[in-house]
Amino acid sequence: MKFLKGGTAIYPEDLDAWLTKAGVKLETGDAVLIRTGRWARRAAEGLWKYEENTAGLHASCLPWLKKHDVAVVGSDLATDVLPSGVEGVNMPLHQVLIVAMGTPILDNCDFEAVGEAANTRKRWSFLLTTAPLAVDGGTGSPINPIAVF
Repeated sequence: MKFLKGGTAIYPEDLDAWLTKAGVKLETGDAVLIRTGRWARRAAEGLWKYEENTAGLHASCLPWLKKHDVAVVGSDLATDVLPSGVEGVNMPLHQVLIVAMGTPILDNCDFEAVGEAANTRKRWSFLLTTAPLAVDGGTGSPINPIAVF
């Protein structure tokens, strides 16, 4: 599958299944990176209203992320499935991860090259480094993440 269809929710059991399939043990302080196939979808379907029809994590993943003491969550889209499925809350993961848990989010990443490198090596864990800019009064920063296998 090159990409998840718009509105596809990823649930805790999906995350557990991937860890089992990949043979990865998630440890305290790890980053969890979610590749939905956003760029493949854009190539196949063109632009879409991402706020209305995007694959991503369901709000039920929040306790899972907290239980695993994840330090960073990244996605090739907006992290949250949209629509969120939570009445009255557009992006519950953003609200809880950033505000309540203090967990940085890396949105709109391009994971194609790192996905290919991981698949070639059959290795799904690596050192991830980022260096966000200090932006006075800012709530975000462009980054150039680096994966070291």
